[in-house]
Amino acid sequence: MHAITPTDPATEQDATSHRRPARTGLVIDASCDVAPDFIAHPDVAVIPIPIRIGTATYVDQHDADATSRYMRENANGEGVTGQSIPLDAAQMSAFFLERFALDYDSVFCLTITASRSPIHDAARHGSTLAMNAIRTARQASGITRPFQFRVIDTRNMFAGSGIPAMALMDMLQAQVPPKDIRDSLQRIIDATHTYYAPDNLGYARTRSRVRGDRSIKLFSVLLGSALNIKPIILGRQGDTQPVGKFRGRDEAWNRLFAHAEAQVRRGLYAPHLIISYAGPVEDVLRVEALARLRRTCEAEGVRLHVLSMSITGMMNIGPGGLTLAFAGETQRDHF
Repeated sequence: MHAITPTDPATEQDATSHRRPARTGLVIDASCDVAPDFIAHPDVAVIPIPIRIGTATYVDQHDADATSRYMRENANGEGVTGQSIPLDAAQMSAFFLERFALDYDSVFCLTITASRSPIHDAARHGSTLAMNAIRTARQASGITRPFQFRVIDTRNMFAGSGIPAMALMDMLQAQVPPKDIRDSLQRIIDATHTYYAPDNLGYARTRSRVRGDRSIKLFSVLLGSALNIKPIILGRQGDTQPVGKFRGRDEAWNRLFAHAEAQVRRGLYAPHLIISYAGPVEDVLRVEALARLRRTCEAEGVRLHVLSMSITGMMNIGPGGLTLAFAGETQRDHF
């Protein structure tokens, strides 16, 4: 991927007589599922999320070794008793100051939905705390250009947070004007649909209640456990609702992938479709319906990303769970 360049290509002379292009940083929290090349970009930073399960502590930060350890030590991703310990505002402030004060002039920070996690509020308060220190550090270094920090609620989770993040990267690389970025990004956030397909209803219900989500009712859990019913839950604009239930994983995934394929044909607001999975991605790659979805994405110029889910996502969705996300206006949400 190319370096993120400024939306205004003009540069200015600062007090150090050092000329450099304005540079934009992009921050996501670790629960955001994005492609590996996105994470590898030098202008991208990941806010880590410590997770405690019993006496063990894991740090979710898109590190393959940490994810493998979590899956190995927790029944391929199970963490029903787990507790995430997000950074507080002071820790966020220190993170932002160290990473961005001198080398960047603008930062976008995209977070998991504020309706399900305290990360957004901590990042917002942390950025406010950091601003005075950042300005002081820049002044001491002779940097006179203004500094901007934007904290944005994606109003979604996991694969759904990844869609606006990757769309924003595309816009920054294309040097889209700031006013157009703001409007386009909000449109994408408003239109991002995330479908959650948990594999274990009881596990998903327990974890969802921790997040304040009541989408999975107890009756559905009892019925689903008896009949091997798999639900599909839609997350959009900070809320969730059940939109389908199917007999077994194969039927649920086939219907979900077919739904996504139809939407790709109708058109997306951003050329990305993300699938994240709480388990070995080979489980997903061997599904024939995914092969059809991939062919349709290729024909329509959409990048299909099949990823290992973040540790935070695995802990909340449960082993074998899957999330699928895209940005577009669907003709129907219920299957």
